[in-house]
Amino acid sequence: MKKEYLKISIIAGMVCMLSYSCKKGEEKVQEVANNKAESVLAYIKNMGFPASSIKDIGDEYIVEGDLSFPKNMSIPTPGDPKTEQYFTGYLVSPANRTNIRVYVDPSMTSMLNEVNSAVNQWNTVPNTNIHFNVVTSGPYDILVQDANLGVGYCGVARFPKDGVAGGLIRINKGYISGNSFDQRQRTIAHELGHAIGFRHTNWAGNGEPQNGTDDIGTPAGAIDVPGAGGTDPGSLMNGGQCGSGASFLSDKDKLATAVLYPVAAGNGSSGTLSTMAGIDIGLDDGVYFWGLSGKVTKGNSTLIYGPTSDYVLPAGKSYADVVDMGIANTGYSYVWYKDGTMSVGSANNLGNFIAPKPYVLPAGKTPADVVGIAIAKNTSWCYAWYTDGTASVGNSTDLGAYRGLYNYSLPPGKTYTDIADVGIAASSGWCYAWYKDGTMSVGTSDDLDYYIPLKPMD
Repeated sequence: MKKEYLKISIIAGMVCMLSYSCKKGEEKVQEVANNKAESVLAYIKNMGFPASSIKDIGDEYIVEGDLSFPKNMSIPTPGDPKTEQYFTGYLVSPANRTNIRVYVDPSMTSMLNEVNSAVNQWNTVPNTNIHFNVVTSGPYDILVQDANLGVGYCGVARFPKDGVAGGLIRINKGYISGNSFDQRQRTIAHELGHAIGFRHTNWAGNGEPQNGTDDIGTPAGAIDVPGAGGTDPGSLMNGGQCGSGASFLSDKDKLATAVLYPVAAGNGSSGTLSTMAGIDIGLDDGVYFWGLSGKVTKGNSTLIYGPTSDYVLPAGKSYADVVDMGIANTGYSYVWYKDGTMSVGSANNLGNFIAPKPYVLPAGKTPADVVGIAIAKNTSWCYAWYTDGTASVGNSTDLGAYRGLYNYSLPPGKTYTDIADVGIAASSGWCYAWYKDGTMSVGTSDDLDYYIPLKPMD
């Protein structure tokens, strides 16, 4: 199988350049090199890779068709830290990410169209500020060049370092030349993804080490992208699929890019409590206020002011169609609509993960009866409050699945229809209630001012 391979090595050991001409000296150098290579081979096997997955290609071992272990690498000591997720932990800095200059070496000019197509894929991801520019001269950030990587291997890239994109992408041009145009540009787009910090989406399934470095020592962890983790068979960043994998960035690839490289939002306000489409509390306890204006502000429990940007709904939905929004412990944003459907996406694109599908309410309830929905981050349970003073607990498609209707109380002087929305904090599990007159209180799901009595917003 043709494969792009990701350089996962530990910092290469210092190679002593001996110039002895006598045969005995040459044999000594070769003996040291052989011992080093045998130690690396033993290390690979100790990591759990079967011998059948290890290929000797001269100066390095290729494992699982996608991992490179140089024979002169330093063996890591026991206890090296390990993680269990999807980008390296290092990104291109805000100062450098909007103009990543890509220079195409003369050895790759015959695939300039493929390079341009690959660059365009990343440049057109919505709600991101990552941008590549192909340059023909002058300084550059990434060099794309042809390299003979051997049979079965299609490309390799370096990772971001010190806030700058990985500086070198090598493409096995002769080997991929027989692939379709889409697959050739897929290889280049895949390597561009590594250059801005993405690991393979399927790294764990491929048996790849969780931590290591690229060929020049740049750290390569495997960190979960908040709100975009998990498997994705359609991901362009899946490894081991050169010539056969997805040709274009999947929705989850795009979501992950928007999370890691979000559009810088200017401070502002999405409206007042009486003009909100939905409110809920994020994983970091920041409060998201989605206004009927199509703007979303990340503020706090007493202030609708902070980074503000546009948000979009699935095709055919309008802001006035929204019943409420909630944020799950995955970081995904859930939306429930007045027509009895719901969708899932990011805070700025509320249908880019799950398209609208039906949900149900407890018997006798309609979407018009709902005054607030919030998601508990510790259980992912969805709490709903209604205009008649009852509440229920369920999941995103059945809001009464776990607990039927029960009563809740309000601060003195408030009525159920005064509620603008309710959110549940990630850190405490407390329920925050906001009212249309610009006040708020904090309590439990059945007593909305149990902890903090009614007080004005800032």
